[in-house]
Amino acid sequence: MQARERFLAALNGSPVDRPPVWLMRQAGRYLPDYREVRKGAAFWELCHSPELTTRVAQEPLRLFKLDAAIVFSDILVVPEALGLGVTFGAGEGPQIARRLEGPADLAAWKLDGAVQRLDFVSQAVRHLKGALAGSHGILGFAGAPFTLLAYCTEGGGSDDFLKARVMLHQQSALAERALATLADVTAEYLEQQCQAGADVVQLFDTWGGLLDREDYMRFCIPAIRRITEPLRAKGRKVLLFVRGGQHLLPILGEANVDGFSLDWRADWDEARTRYPRHILQGNLDPALLLAGEAPVRAATGALVRKMRQVDHGTRCIVNLGHGIHKDTPPATVAALCDEVASHG
Repeated sequence: MQARERFLAALNGSPVDRPPVWLMRQAGRYLPDYREVRKGAAFWELCHSPELTTRVAQEPLRLFKLDAAIVFSDILVVPEALGLGVTFGAGEGPQIARRLEGPADLAAWKLDGAVQRLDFVSQAVRHLKGALAGSHGILGFAGAPFTLLAYCTEGGGSDDFLKARVMLHQQSALAERALATLADVTAEYLEQQCQAGADVVQLFDTWGGLLDREDYMRFCIPAIRRITEPLRAKGRKVLLFVRGGQHLLPILGEANVDGFSLDWRADWDEARTRYPRHILQGNLDPALLLAGEAPVRAATGALVRKMRQVDHGTRCIVNLGHGIHKDTPPATVAALCDEVASHG
């Protein structure tokens, strides 16, 4: 099977010769050409250039036996489009100038034209689709509402995003309105990406695992459904990744998605038992890629065999349980992809 054919077959539950593979953050700082691009382009400049986003998205496809590309962008494009002033300082991570603290801050969000201001990502998808000419699958993506809320309230990165978690209980109505607003913009934004050529879109709830099951069900699931329901009604494929969300597995089916990217701490067999008809993706520990080629091949081979044993390889996609670390040697990424390919 060809790469895109294999990827689409896995999404649709059709027979495959082997599970397809793509990797979260497969285009990034661990690759030499990406670093070369960044020497001449600031992060937002890169994101707004379809030529550059395609260049960095294609680099891992040239180096590794991957079955899909993911458009190069960032989850914080939505807060930026809402006028919150997102910047990326050197080595400092994202900073948001206009934090969400009260109702007046939410009222100041620039909703008019927000989706149009996100069109540069759709242009990147369209440009990538033309460059690939059908050779590989294409993923679009966005941040899930709670993860975006976490950054909007904190004003930047955090280990615990305490401000957002406090807001859920101290200003519940404000949090719910903000989550709904983020969800509605994100739903239109992802539909744009699908229209531009994305075969599937993934919601990254990077910080959703900070919440307990009750709070995730109350605040996050309704917001996620505001995204997934209109998309799936149009036949779009939607995946959900909740980092550190293995304790949420029993309720994630309420999110109305086609499948899940599993955190590396989640148990594959438990996930498949709970969700026999969903797409499952993952869930190798990214730390393996720093441990050498032999451990990578052993763990990858074991995962592929498990996929074949339980699911005959259908509705399964090999991936990591989070993104590739910036210090990862490309040789171990190659070993992972080679091992998957050897099972075809």
